[in-house]
Amino acid sequence: MTTDIVTIERDLQELWKSNTAEAAAAGHSTTRALTLNLLARATSIEQADAMGAVIQALTASHPCRAVVLIDQPDQGDPQLEAWVQANCLLPAPGAPQVCGEQITISSRGARAGQVASLMLPLLVPDLPVVLWMDGDQPFGHRLLGKLRGVLDRLIVDSASFADPIRDLAVMAEFDASNTSGPESPALSDLNWARLTPWRELIAQFFDTRPFLPHLRRLDHVEIDYVAVGEGGLLRALMLAGWLASNLGWDLCEGGVSRDGEDIGLHLIRPAVGAASGGTRTVTVTLRPAQFDDNALVGLSALHLRAVDNVLADFSVEHTDNPTCVRTLAQVAGQPTVSRLAHAERADTTELLAAELRLLSRDRTFSAALHSAASFARGIIEP
Repeated sequence: MTTDIVTIERDLQELWKSNTAEAAAAGHSTTRALTLNLLARATSIEQADAMGAVIQALTASHPCRAVVLIDQPDQGDPQLEAWVQANCLLPAPGAPQVCGEQITISSRGARAGQVASLMLPLLVPDLPVVLWMDGDQPFGHRLLGKLRGVLDRLIVDSASFADPIRDLAVMAEFDASNTSGPESPALSDLNWARLTPWRELIAQFFDTRPFLPHLRRLDHVEIDYVAVGEGGLLRALMLAGWLASNLGWDLCEGGVSRDGEDIGLHLIRPAVGAASGGTRTVTVTLRPAQFDDNALVGLSALHLRAVDNVLADFSVEHTDNPTCVRTLAQVAGQPTVSRLAHAERADTTELLAAELRLLSRDRTFSAALHSAASFARGIIEP
């Protein structure tokens, strides 16, 4: 084990020579394919192992040079150790073996500047640089401050934030500070990515021409979330933020209320049709539901209602099958449409791969985040 940059690079070269020889002996070739630099911060060996398993699985779509940091600044005297490994996939018959590489750094009692000075020279030039920080919100972390100037993307998971509602507002402030410039990495949240099945199911209602006019006439929304900690409420806020930011809904002054455990959001939307130029009120109710393992990523049901002009109801509910939901559309004067839809739960590897495929800022996420943060501030300071 070593923390000398030259020695780490030499160890990597020796590793590739060994892998190439082993592959040749097995009758196939080895391809070192690096598409990005992936920096990952963990706070324990167990977390680093879990992140390493995800990085190994990512080799199929995003072979990379990964630098995994086990960051334990408060444990004992300063000590830095590092070791290397190859992340390879079993090749198909006649195909070369594709490999990425991983450098793991164990840091105890070291300052952020020391760790950053070790990580930066390990970056492969001319490749995107992504920092994945799992665990509690990292936006004031000194390591992020040291690395921010070289990052193309920062990936977090708000599901693991210690204080989700307050930290949602902090995340929005970080995103707002990311104006275009040399130190403004794009922001991704795996918790937002988990909501993709819900957003797709809602959008599918209005892909149908007869239902599309009701999208801009919605007056009432109910979102049932799994009430375990505040993670479910955070997802409900994000989904409500997505609806509000896409449909032009603005939060009324003092527009956040509580009725027991229910949270009410009172918004204004543009009026449609004869009342065009005016506004109408939209009410959004976030309601805790009983814990259920089958609930899809922390949400159990959603109901949309339009009473403007023609009564229309659209709902999505989970079923006893964890990968299946039931959707229902009822519009006055039209046949009821009910169906069962497949809604696969993505694992961390799939979520991370989807974020790595983004080539620019996710404007949809950013807009939804800022709407959700305005709701969160209303909850914190009613």
